[in-house]
Amino acid sequence: MAEAITSLSALDFLGLGLPTDYPSLGDLVRQGKDNLQAPWIGISIFVVLSSLLSMLIFIGEGIRDALDTRKNG
Repeated sequence: MAEAITSLSALDFLGLGLPTDYPSLGDLVRQGKDNLQAPWIGISIFVVLSSLLSMLIFIGEGIRDALDTRKNG
């Protein structure tokens, strides 16, 4: 799931993903790059994207640990 979000964001950043009518994380990253005089745009999307990916990874690891049958103890 995290890889899919990263891939879609990268494609949207390059302009190869979703049409411009739809909001996306990659489009927000591009807007942050285009508006360097307003750093809060880039900082806020960095915080959102990094926390989203971190939470997905932690949730996935928690589910994997909970369903692991080879766990001792």
